[in-house]
Amino acid sequence: MIHKFKGHILAILTITIWSTTFIVSKILLNQFTPLQILFFRFIIAVLFLSILYPKFKRPNNLKEELLFLITGGCLALYFFFENSALIHTYSSNVSLIVSTIPLITGVLSALIYKTHFFTKKSIVGFVIAYFGVILIIINGNKLAGIEPIGDFFAFIAALMFALYTLVMQKIEKTYHLIEMTRKVMLYGLVFLGIIILISKQSLYIQKVDISLVLSMLFLGIIASSLAFLMWNKAIQMLGSIKTNQYIYLIPVVTTVFSAIILREAITLITVFGAVFIILGLYLSENETETETETETETETETETETETENETENETETEKETGTEIETA
Repeated sequence: MIHKFKGHILAILTITIWSTTFIVSKILLNQFTPLQILFFRFIIAVLFLSILYPKFKRPNNLKEELLFLITGGCLALYFFFENSALIHTYSSNVSLIVSTIPLITGVLSALIYKTHFFTKKSIVGFVIAYFGVILIIINGNKLAGIEPIGDFFAFIAALMFALYTLVMQKIEKTYHLIEMTRKVMLYGLVFLGIIILISKQSLYIQKVDISLVLSMLFLGIIASSLAFLMWNKAIQMLGSIKTNQYIYLIPVVTTVFSAIILREAITLITVFGAVFIILGLYLSENETETETETETETETETETETETENETENETETEKETGTEIETA
């Protein structure tokens, strides 16, 4: 009971941190480009994780290293498109669209790994959630200075994180939790370095003050290092399904913080969009959880039946052996 309670606390803390990153990143974008933010964020994260866990394990095989490279690339692209989206639209809009990650993950998992996702309830949830996304995008078209391209970038970001999650599941859990997180960040840093070289974008920063430094340290140490460690630990304690349900809170927390700190407007359409997204996600994830529990119960029943059959067979063999001994005597 206490073990699960700690898992819920870790999940809530992580979601609260991630919800504020939309706002912190939007503030940093006044002085930095998206690539600059990501590059320094990843460097800080890798250095901090190396201090926490200075051990480095030798690679197992080339295939696994390729998977790490893909996850690092997906994570880097997720942050890049998320930051790019924040330039063109409200941080609350970005958080709402990014909150569809569990749903996108479920759809991709069904298509790639042939998992059971396309049930009636999950399809209804999918339609409702994306109707909410459409409302958010339409709302962006009607607001001055807001471009729908920002909402599109937010959707691509959600897609990248979903791919990151699916590929991450294929990596063998032979690494320490900190080392695995650091390795993904390191490959993400390499991926970003290649993009910077190709685009010939400068990393030179003209103006730096204490608030910008603290914001960057927050993204690198708290949001990228500790938050990912807490999230992965919460998954170990609660399971991926229950932990992912906390993602529903991101739009709510971000919208509240955005209204308080950035003075962003909360329109009626935004509220309706948020309600549809959260409702759709809940329906889909709740269905998935029910199916998982049913499968677990079925497996348990099968194992119990098998054990009972084995016990019966053993008893029968024992009786036969006893009968044979009596006849011999």
